[in-house]
Amino acid sequence: MNFNLAKRQIDALQKILSLLKDLPLLMLRGKLSKLLLSFVLVFQLLFSVMFDTPVKPSGPQIDMSKFELVWSDEFDDHVFDKTYWSGHYCWGDDGTWPRDTAYWNRGQVSFRDGNLIISASYLEDGPKGPKGPDGPAFYSYGMDTNPYTDGPGKPGFEQLYGYFEIRCILPKGLGLNPAFWLMSDGMFDTGDGTNISGKGGAEIDVFETKTSKKELLTRYNSVYHTIHIGAYEEYHRSEMQGHFFADKPHEKYNTYGFEWNEDCYIFYINGVETARTDFGGVCQVPLYLILSLGVDENIKENKGLPAEFIIDYVRAYQYKELL
Repeated sequence: MNFNLAKRQIDALQKILSLLKDLPLLMLRGKLSKLLLSFVLVFQLLFSVMFDTPVKPSGPQIDMSKFELVWSDEFDDHVFDKTYWSGHYCWGDDGTWPRDTAYWNRGQVSFRDGNLIISASYLEDGPKGPKGPDGPAFYSYGMDTNPYTDGPGKPGFEQLYGYFEIRCILPKGLGLNPAFWLMSDGMFDTGDGTNISGKGGAEIDVFETKTSKKELLTRYNSVYHTIHIGAYEEYHRSEMQGHFFADKPHEKYNTYGFEWNEDCYIFYINGVETARTDFGGVCQVPLYLILSLGVDENIKENKGLPAEFIIDYVRAYQYKELL
């Protein structure tokens, strides 16, 4: 057991104390179903503190009445809309670029039944290109709305504050890391090391998943959220918010949301709050959106390829008071 508790473990302890305080009242009132759910959550939280295992989302429901939809891609037109999207560090319509254990190429993108599909595949004879492999390889893709790539003709999309949500089904198997995240190019600007807070830029991982057999034994059907600041080398810092269960996420659609204002970040699964933080100082510059299906070395043990990251929509809302 790690006695140097992280913030997520301290938060879990505080939730345990709050639940224990309410248990006597639930007993007196004979609220047996709520009592049982509280006991289950207490045990989940205890295991979370001791072993960093997932818990069921148990916070407040998001209040959507304070938001107005300002941008979305519903993927109903079955097109890769280059007005907004381009490859994430994978430039050009047919660019093939190395990324972790795979190569990213837009050929891994397709559309079906109003969904965007990002596939992870092993191809004996995949697209080569100047950055492509010499032989068989794993392929996947990532895409973003960064306005500053692919030339001046791409407006892209970025926003300061608001609520951002994806509805999707996750791919199955080892070595796959589907993700919805937001970032600013200011994330890379650390200068001489004095400007390393998150205020000038950050990476917000709305959700990711574990990839190894060992990790999936205890964290299957769950996702995690992370904040990164200070670039990715000497000054990098991060805060992981914990692991949280979704509802059979490899079989059913779930929503994963992120609320962001000048005071804090708040994460949601199916509209229920999972975590909140102001780690690193809340970002004060616009962020763009990223969808990706990462592949790591555990993919070599995955017998279920090709695997599909199925995305129904991505939506961005703004606070009505800021419009």
